[in-house]
Amino acid sequence: MNLIKRIMNIQSQLEFVEDSAGLHQLGGEIPSDFKIPENEFKGGFQYLGFIDNKDKFFEWLPFKLNLICPIFLDFDYIFLDYENPNEPKLLYPLNTSEITTAYDELDKDSRVTYDSLTCSLKPFKGVDDDNEFEIIGLARKPHWIQSEDYPICPKTDKKMKFVCQLMSNGHVRAKSRNFKSDSDYYEKIFDEMNFWCDGALKVFFEPTSRVACYFIQNT
Repeated sequence: MNLIKRIMNIQSQLEFVEDSAGLHQLGGEIPSDFKIPENEFKGGFQYLGFIDNKDKFFEWLPFKLNLICPIFLDFDYIFLDYENPNEPKLLYPLNTSEITTAYDELDKDSRVTYDSLTCSLKPFKGVDDDNEFEIIGLARKPHWIQSEDYPICPKTDKKMKFVCQLMSNGHVRAKSRNFKSDSDYYEKIFDEMNFWCDGALKVFFEPTSRVACYFIQNT
């Protein structure tokens, strides 16, 4: 019976919940010692917070993982090499000036700073019609909006491990930004941490190569 419980616990999802004493942070100011990779993305990389490996659920991470992603772009995958945790390098894509965006308001210097939301993890029964718009994020096991998609590390050819899934449910608000839109609809999108309107950002990591993968799924 203990073995069955242990297996079920390993496979269960975890939910990020707001907690002033939590170890993890969504949004917030980019750390002063952290450097964004060189790129020509329209909209650029946005700082999304960090996952702290002091949490027992993330002891497999080699360091606190600062999350960055060009969330306003029409990208398929973003691969970053965190060999230096504070100065990740862009592995893919390399044609950064050619990736399109739905937002004409953006240029490569567009930046958003999000309010800081401190979080911890608690057991979660799973996404359903009653809670899908209340979830901040998930850990341990993804919720697949489209087909299951575990990325392969480009350096080791290993299947990457799931870190977290951040949702577009308006829990993390924009504190400031250096651009605006004439569209009320787009302004609402820009005023919160949002992934392709109703999507979710999935983050994976391969601890031996220290490579992270980011991609968005939406309906």
